[in-house]
Parts: sequence; C-alpha cells; structure tokens
Amino acid sequence: MSAEKTLDILDLFDFDTRALNVPQIAEKLGQPQSSVYRHLRLLKEKGYVMEAANGYYSLGYRFLKLAKIVRLDINITAIAQPVMRQLTKETEETSILLVRSNLQAVCLETVSSHQPIKVSSEQGQIVPLQGGASSKALLAFLGEEVVEGLFAEGYVRKYTEWTITDKAALKANLAEIRERGYAFSDGEIDEGVVSYGVPIMDSNQQVIASLSIAGPQERMLEKDEGELVARLKSAAETIQRYL
Repeated sequence: MSAEKTLDILDLFDFDTRALNVPQIAEKLGQPQSSVYRHLRLLKEKGYVMEAANGYYSLGYRFLKLAKIVRLDINITAIAQPVMRQLTKETEETSILLVRSNLQAVCLETVSSHQPIKVSSEQGQIVPLQGGASSKALLAFLGEEVVEGLFAEGYVRKYTEWTITDKAALKANLAEIRERGYAFSDGEIDEGVVSYGVPIMDSNQQVIASLSIAGPQERMLEKDEGELVARLKSAAETIQRYL
C-alpha cells in the first residue's frame, strides 16, 4: 500500500539517523528510487520532511505541532496505568504512583494486589513526604531545601518506631537512595508494611513522581529484593519513555 510505504520512510528516522538521502532510503526499504522520490515529494509538501541543499531529508516541523497535541492529551496517570497493572501482575503486590504536593505527597494512582492479605492505598490520599519508600523516592531527588522545610514547618513526626525523625539520619538515608537508585521502607509509616520505590524523571532529569510496590512484611521480605527492584525500575523507565 502507498500509505504504508510512506510511513515506512518516516520510521527510518530516529535519534541516530537524523538525515537520509534518496539512495539510502531506497536501499533500506528495498524500493526503487523513483518510488521514494514520489513519497518524499508528498511528505515535503505536507511539512513532514525537509530537504537540505545537499539532497538529504530530515523530519519536518509539522511533527512539533503534532507532538504538542499529543502531550496535551496525555498525562502521567494515563501513561502509568497499564504499566502499573503489569507490575502488580508480575509482583503480586500493590503498585502506587505518587507525586509531591508542597511538603506532602499525594497518591495519583494505585493498582491493588489480588492477594487476600494486601496493602491498600487510595487515589487522592495525602501521605507524609518524610517516610515510606514511595515518598522517599521523591524526597531524595528534591533537594536539601525541601528536607529543611519539612523540619522547619513541623511536618516530621513519629508514625511508628521505625520512622526516621533525625535530620542527619534522614539525609544520610536519602543520599543512599540517590546512590543505589531506589528507596526501601520497613514499617516506617504503617507497621507491618514493606515497600520499595523508585523516582520517575522528566526529560530534564527532574523528579516528577515516584513508583512503588508495597505489601505485607512477612510476604515481601521472603521475595527476592533484586528481582523486585529490577521490575520496579523497568516499569519506571517505561513510563519515562512516554513522558
């Protein structure tokens, strides 16, 4: 089909292949050069490709307009939902998407485990920013001024005996999270709950959310930590690719 051949040309361009000439396109697609010329002429007329003086073609500015439309229609929750469902299916534990709200955090999305005994979270639930893997995966990448603000504004308090309330100890824990790339919590906010969390970054490598899995302590601690973290990081990377 003619339309399919035209789309095949566009699929040749990526971050490593920014410009191609007609002979290169014809060779890659196994098409006659005359056919490639016809498709390129149409793409050029519509603004989907640009032709340089040396005869090389690159993607056109029309894609900027289309990308803007797509970005307006897509938000992180919509992107994350299918990834979180798969993560919960693989780990059999609850997955949670969290974002910062001033000096607290809020749950944007959650996919509950189908296990009879499970950890539950609700959309819109406000949670402390100082403890728990979900929150610490955010806090670790927000900067020390946020940590200072938590203590200055009186947000830091004891939830369980495992809650970190010492500023130096919390900063040391956050530094460790940045180094290894994920956060861990064992009963810091809710007793008997173990969780792992990772940050979600935007294209400028600024943290915008966190993704975590949580479950009952006795079940979570029996699982392979390396495997859980690997699945969690893979899920976060998938979300980041579409932001």
